Amino acid sequence: MALADDRIHALLLPVSDRYLLVPSALVAEITVVNALTPVPLSPPWLLGAMAWRSRPVALCDLGRFWGPAATMGPKSRAVVFYPLPGRLPTEFFAVLTNAEPQSRTIEAPSVLLTDEDAVHPHLAVSLDIDERRAGIPDIASLKELFYDAIAAPGG
Repeated sequence: MALADDRIHALLLPVSDRYLLVPSALVAEITVVNALTPVPLSPPWLLGAMAWRSRPVALCDLGRFWGPAATMGPKSRAVVFYPLPGRLPTEFFAVLTNAEPQSRTIEAPSVLLTDEDAVHPHLAVSLDIDERRAGIPDIASLKELFYDAIAAPGG
C-alpha cells in the first residue's frame, strides 16, 4: 500500500497489542468468528478453518508474530481477505481481530512513518496514525506465509 498524495480508504484492525492498516479493497467481509475446525500439523498462527459463505477459510492470528497470541472473545471478528495476487480466486483467508475494525481515510501528510518496529516479521512499515502504532502488512511475505506454510503443514 503506497502512501501517496491520494486518499486511501483503509481499515484499522486491532490485532493483538497493535493495529494493522490495510486497504479496504483487500477485505471481502468482516464477520463474527464462528466454529473453528482444527487443521492437523498446522503452524501455531493458524487457528483453524472456519466456514464462510459455504467454503472453508483459514483463520490466522498475526499477533503471534509481534506480541501476545490473540484471545477470542465476544468482540473478536474475522476479517476475510480476498485471495492475494497470483492465487486462485477461491483462496480466501481471514485474520482474527480483538474488536471491530475501524474505517479510515488516510492522507499521506496525516501519517507519520517511523523506523521503530519496522523489522517485525510480515510488516512492510510501521507508522503512527491517530496516536496509535500501526503496521502495514508486507503482502509478499504474507502470501508466502499463508500459502506456502499451509501447503506444507508444520511450518
